[in-house]
Amino acid sequence: MAGSLETILSKANSAFVDENYTEALNLYNKALEESPSDAEIYVKRSHAHFRLGNWQATFDDLKAALMHGHQSAKAFLRMGISAFHLGKFQDAKDALEKGRALDSTETQFNEWLDKCGAQLKTSEDTKQRPAPVPPPSAQSRIRHEWYQTESHVTITILLKNQKAENIETSFTRETIRFKARLPSGDDYELFLEVAHPIVAEQTTYKCYSSKVEIRAKKEEGIRWTTLELDRSLPAGPCQRMSSVAETEAAKAVVATRTKNWDRIVQETGEEKEEGEAALNTLFQRIYADGTDEVRRAMNKSFVESGGTVLSTNWNEIKSKTTPVKPPDGMEYRKWQE
Repeated sequence: MAGSLETILSKANSAFVDENYTEALNLYNKALEESPSDAEIYVKRSHAHFRLGNWQATFDDLKAALMHGHQSAKAFLRMGISAFHLGKFQDAKDALEKGRALDSTETQFNEWLDKCGAQLKTSEDTKQRPAPVPPPSAQSRIRHEWYQTESHVTITILLKNQKAENIETSFTRETIRFKARLPSGDDYELFLEVAHPIVAEQTTYKCYSSKVEIRAKKEEGIRWTTLELDRSLPAGPCQRMSSVAETEAAKAVVATRTKNWDRIVQETGEEKEEGEAALNTLFQRIYADGTDEVRRAMNKSFVESGGTVLSTNWNEIKSKTTPVKPPDGMEYRKWQE
């Protein structure tokens, strides 16, 4: 076990030196799985997060390192800088002062402490008068949502008319990183520590006119209750998606599960998609949220009606053939060669 840990750390350190910070982060994650109480590994992983600009993850890792007994001026410096970027100016000041006490020759402590002092003074001054409401940034205006099947998690980012040459992605077993250049010249970035492992090599993305979809392959066919990792939740066994489907199907025998389709239509409409894209999004969400009976009804009605009818009521159509119902003003004809 010790040899395995040393090998992982050696590879992680080499990746970091080569400035392959994402790969280094992935390897440090594996090292912490082997030795979850090792303060030095938390410090090394925090440095990789720091290089990637993951300020919250940097701050959290350094807090964990302190809890496990680590004390160093460099750790307090990075902790202070990450807290500053998070807007936690008092936390930043406290960390920087502790670091300066350990190494008074490092000039960066005074530079960042001056910045903290200026921010804290500004915050104190603005308390005396109502602050104007700033316009929402491009980052805050852009929504993302997700849904899952047994094999994949799909993340929809509501970015319109994106081109592949303006997008950068990085996928690891535990993380998803997406970066896009906006028409305004600003960058939109999404970084996720996913709740469960994914297969990085089989994770892809695709651009549409109204959105970008990231399709992440699950390592196991379990049901995710959240998209992002929540370390405050206790670790425990997860239910497989197939088991969930069987349970819901059994419940449907007693009483048909009801869904608020009007709400789903309304939510889909809020995405402002048009034409075929809007219909595809709606059908995907209904199919993903529905029971096995709902999916069976949708498949049967669509095939039997030649694509002119889509029903979600299995009890209504299970014992009869779904008739063809072309749109008003149109006539259905079978293809003849």
